[in-house]
Amino acid sequence: MTDTRYPEAKLWEMIEDIRVAMLTTRRGDRLESRPMHAYVDPGENCLWFLTELGSEKTLEIAEGESVNLAFVDKDDQSYISVTGRARVVRDLAKQRQLWNAFAQAWMPEGPEGEDVGLIRVDPIDATYWDSPSSKLAVLWEVAKANLTKEPPSNSEVRKVNLG
Repeated sequence: MTDTRYPEAKLWEMIEDIRVAMLTTRRGDRLESRPMHAYVDPGENCLWFLTELGSEKTLEIAEGESVNLAFVDKDDQSYISVTGRARVVRDLAKQRQLWNAFAQAWMPEGPEGEDVGLIRVDPIDATYWDSPSSKLAVLWEVAKANLTKEPPSNSEVRKVNLG
């Protein structure tokens, strides 16, 4: 029997391994992306990001909640695109739970600071591309594809419905 949750479980594991996402929001008719450290919460089916509440991204999320998260691990040939709904929240218990030295460097007032909050992203769907991490295997597949005129077939591409 095939585990139908396998693609979802693999997606969460891949995100956990990569951690840094380019969070894309909409500013009027333009898109804006910035790197953010993701905290994976598969039990809640969401991703958390510590943030400054007065930042432009929080204002953009308030104007329109649709976001995209792009995760890239070039060394492992892993790529993920997540479409979801974002909201800005203030939850001191969660902020304390997620707090670390990296957050402290950007927000020295600590997790209880007045301008510290969270972005919660509830994924709707995602696509991941997972290729062999060996550069030699990738080069072999490219060479083979060029000879056979058939695209490489060793990548796993999955669409995952999360919403």
